[in-house]
Amino acid sequence: MTVWVAIGALAIINFVIKAAGPALLGDRPLPPRVSLVVHSLAPALLAGLLIVQLLGEGWRAFDWKLLPGLAAIGVLWMLGRSQIVCLIGGVLVTVAIRALA
Repeated sequence: MTVWVAIGALAIINFVIKAAGPALLGDRPLPPRVSLVVHSLAPALLAGLLIVQLLGEGWRAFDWKLLPGLAAIGVLWMLGRSQIVCLIGGVLVTVAIRALA
């Protein structure tokens, strides 16, 4: 029961934090420096998650089978494909490599 209370409390806190931004700012745009930081957070977080997934726990277990999938995502992105197409392409390549290895 305490787990569900914690989940509910975190959901409410998350909602309040997300509602505070529009309530405090209204129609005013973010300052340029803050906007730059906000727009840089998602790629930085994604890069961090990819590195941790690629290098494994404690950065000791390098998983080479993820590299072709990441390369496929990069190639598809450079070709101008949408994000979902890049993601699906990377997943398919990774699944194929893992099935063959």
